[in-house]
Amino acid sequence: MALGRAEPGEKAAARRMGPEGAPVFWRQVAHLGITPGQEALWLRFTRAIALLTPATETDTIHISGRKLGAVLADGGNAGAPIGGDAAKPVISEQRLARLLCMRGEARAEALERMIRMISRARPRLDVVSLAWAFLNPSSDRLARDYYTRPDHSPQQERHDA
Repeated sequence: MALGRAEPGEKAAARRMGPEGAPVFWRQVAHLGITPGQEALWLRFTRAIALLTPATETDTIHISGRKLGAVLADGGNAGAPIGGDAAKPVISEQRLARLLCMRGEARAEALERMIRMISRARPRLDVVSLAWAFLNPSSDRLARDYYTRPDHSPQQERHDA
């Protein structure tokens, strides 16, 4: 995604963009050959990336393998112990369950709200998993990654040893 290399003003425009888009979004549409039927979801995805990319960032927020579901569980703190006697996930199981039941625009809006919640922590994540959450809402990947994350916290590994 070109947002890491974009000027601060372009990043801000992408964070604020409505249905009309922003220049950085339309460049991606042209570059990737996104069809008109896919534009609304790609716009949401682009805005989510912009929300997660600080204006001062000059590199990508992408970290391969750091799935969105895990970030929703730990709020962007990959080393935070979660589950059992440890802290509760940042996004509650109930909120995640409601998201997973939603479809269409309601799901995209709820997912964007969750992204806004975790963006303050400036998490780095696998942007492919973020795209998947917007572009393929029937997938169970988000839930699988969310529930897998607590089982792999450093505290849990110490207890299992």
